[in-house]
Amino acid sequence: MQYTINEGPSYAMVDVELDEGEMIQTKPGAMMTRDGSVSVQSDVGGDGGIGDSVKRAISDERTLVDNTYTATNGVGSVTLVPEHPGDVIAVNMSDRRSLRVQSGSLLGWEPLVERSTELNNLSNMFNSGELTVLGLSGQGTAFLSAFGSMVEREVTPQESLIVDEDHLVAWTPELSLNRQKDGGLKSTVLGGEGLVTEFTGQGHVWLQTRDPMLFSTGTEHQDDETSGGIGVDDFI
Repeated sequence: MQYTINEGPSYAMVDVELDEGEMIQTKPGAMMTRDGSVSVQSDVGGDGGIGDSVKRAISDERTLVDNTYTATNGVGSVTLVPEHPGDVIAVNMSDRRSLRVQSGSLLGWEPLVERSTELNNLSNMFNSGELTVLGLSGQGTAFLSAFGSMVEREVTPQESLIVDEDHLVAWTPELSLNRQKDGGLKSTVLGGEGLVTEFTGQGHVWLQTRDPMLFSTGTEHQDDETSGGIGVDDFI
């Protein structure tokens, strides 16, 4: 498989080229275009598909459906796009033992990338209330998307990192997590207290520069005093 990531970091898309017989798996809605030589098969609930090499993730209903694209007649191409504006990075899992990823950030993956739901990190739900934590391992490339630009930060034993959870994309599993309540602007905008996660140890954290919760809160924003909330217009 060959790929290029174009139009980033604001409106990134992934152009994937498959040799005959090669496959790429994606979450629903990730495909923008594909060649006529590329076939697609939907795998619901984990039956069928590519043997047992992929461990199913238990999160929202959309995660239970995977699309597998296969080049069946020579070289074929597939273009993948996130469901929101932002960046995409490629992670070579062959160079890593494993990775923890917010489920909504996983855009596509090669068949030998294994996924599992992580239930032992204090909580499997983060602030959005819709995203669960996936464990990635195995071999091959996985594509992760961000709302906004993707930022990588290093955590060291001498310097911890405290992160607003709605900005989290992925992190290395060697890190220890400590969830804490946090006040501030988000409490005023969304009501109640937000949550932050403190990462300690040695490892890396990947972040998205935009907060989907703040933007979604403002989708019904009107220019009157009773609307409340923050809309996209407030940021431009």
